[in-house]
Amino acid sequence: MISSVSSRSNPSSFLASLLKSSARPQPAQQAQTQPSQDTSAAALRNKLFYADSFESSPSARTQSQSLSATPTTRPAGAGSDPLGADALVKASSHDASRDYPALSYADDKQYNGQPLGFWKKNVWDSAIKSGAAPEEAALLVAQVMQEGGTDFNKSGAATNYGPFNLNKDLLETYGKHLPDDLQKLNGSSPEAIDLNVSNALDAMRAVGANNYLHHVRGGRTNFEHPEQRISNNPNVKGDDAFAFERSLTNNARLFLEAAQANPSALTDNQRFASDIPNI
Repeated sequence: MISSVSSRSNPSSFLASLLKSSARPQPAQQAQTQPSQDTSAAALRNKLFYADSFESSPSARTQSQSLSATPTTRPAGAGSDPLGADALVKASSHDASRDYPALSYADDKQYNGQPLGFWKKNVWDSAIKSGAAPEEAALLVAQVMQEGGTDFNKSGAATNYGPFNLNKDLLETYGKHLPDDLQKLNGSSPEAIDLNVSNALDAMRAVGANNYLHHVRGGRTNFEHPEQRISNNPNVKGDDAFAFERSLTNNARLFLEAAQANPSALTDNQRFASDIPNI
């Protein structure tokens, strides 16, 4: 766990190498070229948007973290074959007829007591230090940009926690780094952010990034049956779980492209999100 915000690396130093599509060295090369970073990494660990959870640096990677992040078989109960974040984000291209309309603007609101740029930077840094690929980190940033603050209006298995609004069912089923009290996920400290990122990555890697997003959108119902319509809202698309998945991965790609063009995109308050109706 990271003990202070100051221990997080400057994201600008990561971006030049992380965001080049074909330039990532293999873990063995990294271990040879940057042993000091590997050693230090071991010590670190107003339009309203709706994304209901209804029921619900590569140089720092270790050998175990560099293994495939996508399940090789469909996880028990999952409604779709699993896909990794790298496949989803790289293949993503915005199509407003199939996705929810994309919106991008400077957002001066605060979420859980912090501006959007704080969440983008710290979620990205935490994910990269946890061994996430840039596409995985960008997908988590896209969730933060979409969700805004924590939704405290749910209860039971649907109770939401943290900046990703992950529900209790998803966390307790797939999280491997759960705190003794899930309320600890609701803070903005480095420790709380690391816990949220670690458990989101646990779930994403356990079921595939696509199934993870289906669960985020519609809980266990959409996780098991992403083709099922679970809303009477006429503005919700018929293939809503898939439209949600496409929209979030589009936004992750747009964020990566912006950060590649200008590293300040990681720390500014520009929001890449979608106008997703409430289910």
